[in-house]
Amino acid sequence: MELYAVKGIGSDHAKFSPVATASYRLMPEIQLLQPFRGHLAEKLKDCFSPGVIEIVDGEAVVKCARLDTGSREVLRHSELADKVKLLKVRDHFIFTIESTGALDPLDLMREAIRILKNKCKIYRKELDVLTT
Repeated sequence: MELYAVKGIGSDHAKFSPVATASYRLMPEIQLLQPFRGHLAEKLKDCFSPGVIEIVDGEAVVKCARLDTGSREVLRHSELADKVKLLKVRDHFIFTIESTGALDPLDLMREAIRILKNKCKIYRKELDVLTT
């Protein structure tokens, strides 16, 4: 039996891509416009993913907005909807890279950044040629 191995890259064919899923989202920001205590604090906490809202000394506080999935469940409750602002931080991106196991996700990100930098250099050279 004779076997051959071919090394390729994802731009040649998807079968060469070690990335299962790659996506990004903007960092969520949750603003509580008034204090929430008692049953309203519990209700607010139940509207978000676990770990987003915490009750400290009987009052609801935003513990980790990053864990928010963007469900907007809080807007369905009239007693909460106008007292909470759901925003996105426009200059804070959260990247998620899943690997098939061939490469570590961090290595995939580094390689993608290296490729992007090289492409930018090429485009800058082309722009310099056009402007001179």
